[in-house]
Amino acid sequence: MSASNSSKQLFSFYSLFFFSLIYSIKSDELQVLLKLKSALQSANPDAFSSWDSGTSPRRFSGITCDANGTVTQIELSNRMLAGVLPFDSICQLQSLEKLSMGFNSLYGAVTEDLNNCVKLQYLDLGNNALAGAFPEISSLNQLQYLYLNESGFSGTFPWKSLENMSNLVQLSVGDNPFDPTPFPEEVLKLKKLNWLYMSNCSLQGKIPVGIGDLTELIRLELSENNICGEIPAEIGKLQKLWMLELYNNEIIGKLPSGLGNLSNLEFFDASKNYLEGNLSELRTLTNLVSLQLFSNQFSGEVPAEFGEFKKLVNLSLYKNQLTGPLPQKLGSWAKYDFIDVSENFCLAQFRRTCANRGR
Repeated sequence: MSASNSSKQLFSFYSLFFFSLIYSIKSDELQVLLKLKSALQSANPDAFSSWDSGTSPRRFSGITCDANGTVTQIELSNRMLAGVLPFDSICQLQSLEKLSMGFNSLYGAVTEDLNNCVKLQYLDLGNNALAGAFPEISSLNQLQYLYLNESGFSGTFPWKSLENMSNLVQLSVGDNPFDPTPFPEEVLKLKKLNWLYMSNCSLQGKIPVGIGDLTELIRLELSENNICGEIPAEIGKLQKLWMLELYNNEIIGKLPSGLGNLSNLEFFDASKNYLEGNLSELRTLTNLVSLQLFSNQFSGEVPAEFGEFKKLVNLSLYKNQLTGPLPQKLGSWAKYDFIDVSENFCLAQFRRTCANRGR
């Protein structure tokens, strides 16, 4: 046999082996998806109408494949789905980069099999009816988006799992009854975060000064916890901040110097705390759309500059100790939703005028 013929036969052998391997992988992935389908129920009869054993996964609604036909994304959020996710099967999809199952009625536990989804960059299990503790997931070091909010998780959250997730951009774990914990140090190492949602997840203690190192933050939401102490001055370093929510905590002291540097801030809510002092630190925040500071102990006059805030449509300052006249132009620039300065010592004339300007 000539060398040329031997080379051709060898090439044919490897080609056949390669295509057989690809076919085997595709067949296995098809079975994984069909198992996922059988594990879930939907009030929408069309939810899995395209998921048929005789059809390529490329044609499955909610499934994305790469050029080789390998499954890379499962997008089944908001599909009225119920059932227990078979993570032992799902994580056999070795190229899976996105698993989005939010806004459904999924129940049961999330098993440690999730650790086998090592290529995941996007994981959304938020707004479901899951139960138990969320497992340690330190092997998912490629994650960029992690949404677990309002899903019924309890127990101790595996904060140390986040240490390897240096590329995390958005972290949403709020509205879960986790065990009480101080602000996790691991979160402070996630320098790429632009959204941090940790409202109503049993945080306690002070906001650490290290929060000022998360300079990419656009949204910071820490409401409805047991946070105490003062707002750290380092929060003034978050120049990109668009939303800051701290309401319903036990925060004390004055608004920190530097808060007025947050020129991009449009939504600020620190209601239902024990804040005191005047509001002068806010007089430069001309982009404010909503300012909620009710049920605190603020005193002094409402800054005259508030009357020039042309975007301001929501203002709640009731149940404080504010005094003096209110800015004449307050509420005259935008078609506002509400302005409430009741239960203060401000002049009542404005409240009557306000009623005539509202919707």
